[in-house]
Amino acid sequence: MSGRKYLEKNGELKVGELPELHIVSLNDVVLHEDPDMERVARLVDRFSADGILKNPPIVGRSKGHRRIVLDGANRITALRKLGYTDVLVQELDLFDPGLSLGTWHHAIERLTAAELLDHAGSISGVTLEEEGEVDIDSVPKLARFHLPSGQAVSLVGADGLDERVIQLHSLTKVYHRFAFFDRVSYANMDDLVRNYRNFTALLTFRPFSLEDLQELTHWDRRVPSGVTRILLPKRALRFNLQLEMLRAGLSVEEKETWLQQTILEKVGDKSIRFYREPTFFFDE
Repeated sequence: MSGRKYLEKNGELKVGELPELHIVSLNDVVLHEDPDMERVARLVDRFSADGILKNPPIVGRSKGHRRIVLDGANRITALRKLGYTDVLVQELDLFDPGLSLGTWHHAIERLTAAELLDHAGSISGVTLEEEGEVDIDSVPKLARFHLPSGQAVSLVGADGLDERVIQLHSLTKVYHRFAFFDRVSYANMDDLVRNYRNFTALLTFRPFSLEDLQELTHWDRRVPSGVTRILLPKRALRFNLQLEMLRAGLSVEEKETWLQQTILEKVGDKSIRFYREPTFFFDE
């Protein structure tokens, strides 16, 4: 495609269409989910070695509430552990119509189905219901195990938000500690068995709402790591901020002024690219 036709199709880059980036105090952002401390440890090592924040965490703002970290709990936690006080974020309205809040599925390995179900059944207030084969998209009351045999077992728990989160922590801690799991967005059993050598079960979750996140963060509560999944209208990647800028003896306002000028320079240098098609990164 010629450069002219490319511009006709995609349009010239406009500053107002860019993701909204800001430098804010880490005290002004709050986590809605637990960080994965193994990933945090790797990030601490990486930040210490290369001094670069590649991708800004995503935060959602709403009137009367602190900015909620929608994506990037591990990056935020690693920076806090390293003593940083400010952070580069991508910010958007929490109720932006282009933002959707869903859940990941957890592909669990090593623990047997019997071990998982025995543990789930031991959680206070949780009962198990065998369902046979069910649609993976049907919403469970708390969570649901899908087994390679085709069997599904639903977990019925508390109606209240706080009690529900407590039960989810009890449920997920057994494989967070003693087995491996991976966050996945697909549910085909043949693919899961092929991709995970020791696959034993897929766990799906009842979704949370954005209002749930507001309530949880108001009371400093968090959901387990890797449950919520955020889909954004647009996302900023590979900003590659030198972390020394965050340590500079400048106010947040001065750092923000520097950031906005840097963005304008990147636009002028034509160093920002927008890809409309689904994009896969092989270096994460």
